[in-house]
Amino acid sequence: MLSVPLSTANVSEEKSMESGRAMMERQTARRAPTNMTQMPESLFASVILAKDLTARCRGRSLQLTDDAIQSITQDLENVIQNICDHLGRIPASAFGSNACTDGAIRSHSMMSYFGVDMPLNAATDGPNRRSVYDSDMPRLVDFLRGMHHESHEFGGQTFNSLPEVTEFVEPLYDAFFCPLTKEVMTEPVTTEGGVTYDRRAIEEHFERFTGSSEPVSCPVTKMPLQSKAVMSNASLKSVIAEWTMRNEAMRIRIARTALALSTTDSMVLEAILELKSLAKLRGKNRMQIHKIGVTKFLAKLLDNHNTQIRCDALELLCLLVEDDEGKDIIGKTKAIARTIKLLSSNTTDERHAAISFLLELSKSELLLENIGSTAGSILILTTMKINDSDDPIAAEKSRAVLKNLEKCSKNIKYMAESGYLDPLLSHLVEGPEEVQMEMVSCLSELVLEQELTIDITGNTSGVLIKMVCGCNTAVRKAALEVLVQLSSHHPNNKVLVEAGAVPVMVEELFIRKADDEPLCYKASAATVLANIVESGIDPDTTVVNKEGHVLTSKYCIYNFVHMVKCFMPDNLNLSIIRLLLALTALAKPLDVVVSVVRENHRGHAIVELMNSRMEELSIAATRLLITLSAHIGHTVAERLCKTQGQPGRLVKSISHTGHVTERRAASVMLLSRLPHRIISLNLGLVQEGAVPAILSGIEEVQNGTTRTSRHAVPYMDGLVGALVRLTTTLYNPTVLKAVLDHSLASVLTKLLTGASGSSEVQRLAAVGLENLSYQSIKLSQLLPEEDPRPKRKTILKRLMDTKVHVNKNPQRQVCPVHRGVCSAATTFCLLEAGAIQGLLGCIESDNTRVVEAALGALCTLLDDRVDVKMSVAMLAELDTVTRVLGALRRHKEKNTLWQKCFCIVEKFLIHGDDRCLREVTGDRMLPTALVSAFHKGDASAKQAAEGILRRLHKMPDYSATYVSVEF
Repeated sequence: MLSVPLSTANVSEEKSMESGRAMMERQTARRAPTNMTQMPESLFASVILAKDLTARCRGRSLQLTDDAIQSITQDLENVIQNICDHLGRIPASAFGSNACTDGAIRSHSMMSYFGVDMPLNAATDGPNRRSVYDSDMPRLVDFLRGMHHESHEFGGQTFNSLPEVTEFVEPLYDAFFCPLTKEVMTEPVTTEGGVTYDRRAIEEHFERFTGSSEPVSCPVTKMPLQSKAVMSNASLKSVIAEWTMRNEAMRIRIARTALALSTTDSMVLEAILELKSLAKLRGKNRMQIHKIGVTKFLAKLLDNHNTQIRCDALELLCLLVEDDEGKDIIGKTKAIARTIKLLSSNTTDERHAAISFLLELSKSELLLENIGSTAGSILILTTMKINDSDDPIAAEKSRAVLKNLEKCSKNIKYMAESGYLDPLLSHLVEGPEEVQMEMVSCLSELVLEQELTIDITGNTSGVLIKMVCGCNTAVRKAALEVLVQLSSHHPNNKVLVEAGAVPVMVEELFIRKADDEPLCYKASAATVLANIVESGIDPDTTVVNKEGHVLTSKYCIYNFVHMVKCFMPDNLNLSIIRLLLALTALAKPLDVVVSVVRENHRGHAIVELMNSRMEELSIAATRLLITLSAHIGHTVAERLCKTQGQPGRLVKSISHTGHVTERRAASVMLLSRLPHRIISLNLGLVQEGAVPAILSGIEEVQNGTTRTSRHAVPYMDGLVGALVRLTTTLYNPTVLKAVLDHSLASVLTKLLTGASGSSEVQRLAAVGLENLSYQSIKLSQLLPEEDPRPKRKTILKRLMDTKVHVNKNPQRQVCPVHRGVCSAATTFCLLEAGAIQGLLGCIESDNTRVVEAALGALCTLLDDRVDVKMSVAMLAELDTVTRVLGALRRHKEKNTLWQKCFCIVEKFLIHGDDRCLREVTGDRMLPTALVSAFHKGDASAKQAAEGILRRLHKMPDYSATYVSVEF
């Protein structure tokens, strides 16, 4: 046990004695041994002097003057140097296996490296001593060899752990160890026998004698004790505490040195583990670790190649940032960004260490913005939270980190940008008014930057609607912008309607007027209404005001239509037209819209909006006109023709080459859907060069230039429809000339194959051929000797002569059907154009409308004004009857198809040969179809069926002549 003598003499006596003693000490310290036999005696004397000097320093530390302290220090240094000199002169062979010399040399070297004074009276490791540290660590030979340039002085001495290096520098005293536990005592107490133990250990020893007749004895001296009482050894406890603080400080410095050297991964790992154990002991160690720069150095280790080093560094950092100083240091490094990268680690331990460290950092409000603004942090955290089944532990901690990050409003926006909207919506509903305003502004900025799919509740929508009704202009604007985005997600619209959004938006449009507010507020309100109606809610039951009006009432539609004006903002016009388009998808509001547009002549504004620079508005206006054209097509065409330059602009959009846009497709679709027999529109298109533009567009599609566009099919349908509309007004010389100049019969014949477009193209081509074929009867020229018509030449005659004289071949063939000279270019003859096979192919289509159009074109060849018998013979060779009866079998109960099929069948019955009769009468399905048409068909179908039934003698012949017989 280490004794600590205290001086009881007065100061004057001590000073008088010190002068003589100091002289003797200096002489002893400087005296060098003359031979080896005197060396042990000299060493013993030096040790006694060192003990005495140390005791005087401890006992009178408060009474010594500066000169006295300096003198004692000098004497102690001389003693230590004397001992080192003695040990250095002793050869290693003189001690055998004793490592005393090596230890002294190492003590000198380590002391000079670390800059600390080594106590010389420390006890050596005895047989009863047990190390207080776990020695199962990597070997530190490389570390020790790199600590000092004189590595050869370490000889064969090795250390297994950093604590052993520390003990070498800061040795332990035997008096520090409890005789029972062989561990450093934490609370030393002394028994009446004078032996010091750790309180816990001696009390457990005394408990063994409880209830026993055996006397209590001292565990060390084995002497009986009269009392179990113990007395606290405050002096020794103070010395142990002081040594512990020095020891831990030294361990931190050594570990810092090991980290700085980083010779091997094992050295770094051991240093981190040592620092981790010290950081867990007390907060003062963490402060020391911060002070010497270990915390900053650990941040760099997060980029280390070794996974275990990164993981251990994160765990140590998690301990070091428990105090504010550690968080402040980390905030100035790149540790946060490096930790975010480690959140995606494939190693579970590393991922957990990273999220734990981040959770600790998120407890500091000073670091919240730093964490949230780090690239990818919020996105990775929200992903971990959502995928909780993959890693429940990481998901739970990420949820806690996000909860801490919510304290910073910027982080809430970052979360929303990453798809995690719950914090924003929660603060929007539950926060105070200032927070609500901040959240709605944040959400407004977000929805303007990107499209978000937001699912809302009634509380959220109620707060937003309340803001719209407020007086704060900025808040109203932001709330409307958010509602626009929310309503674009259709599932939200039911919630918005239930929360009362529709009356507020209608009031914003029709009633609320503020001179200082821009019209964009009304545009936003109209967009919300359009989104709500487009989502599929029932407008017939959606009340818009206290008077009970609904969205489909004339009150609403009248106001909607009258809001469409050319001088209004494009956004507002677009929203209103979208709203009208959505309403016209239903029958009842469509009738109201048609009525209002017709009565108030509002078509002009819609037609003019087709020319808007805003492509979306132009498309919406065109689509609305297409919808209305089925009901008020003549009115729309009239407005279109009266709008200056409008036909020319439509032709220009057709003639534009390149990618097929939705705007181009909508323009030609409008021309196709408007009533075909409007001569003013057709003439205007021809005069603007529509025919070559349309043919160029068709060729462009057929060549595959624009087929990759998703609008190519409606574009092609519109082109053919616009071309076919010209065939309905061939009575106009200008239109006829344009058709003759471009040989439309041949163009339409090529479109029958279906390779150039959809089934709608086939149908339109057949309709166009039907229109042209009716003109063949008039345009077919009889031979001169057979021409009974007068020689006066009309305009049509001159046009025909122009085409005929182009062919200089004097041999002219007579058309068997039209009984004159025919050609595809001049008379649009279906035979000359080669259209019969294409039409018969269309009869076999599954599309009923295509079959009806093809049958209509074939019926022109059986008209009473042509040679029907020759036509029947020609068609019979192409197996026409079988195909017609097949179409009748596939498409049942279709009045128009019935009527046209029966018309052809009847012609074959009248003018066909025996084979035609057998084909018709031998068909088993025909009687059933005839009876069904007679029972259920319309007037035309019933009349056609009746004619065949009469031919088959299944109906009375009402045209027969009855002879009166008198009896």
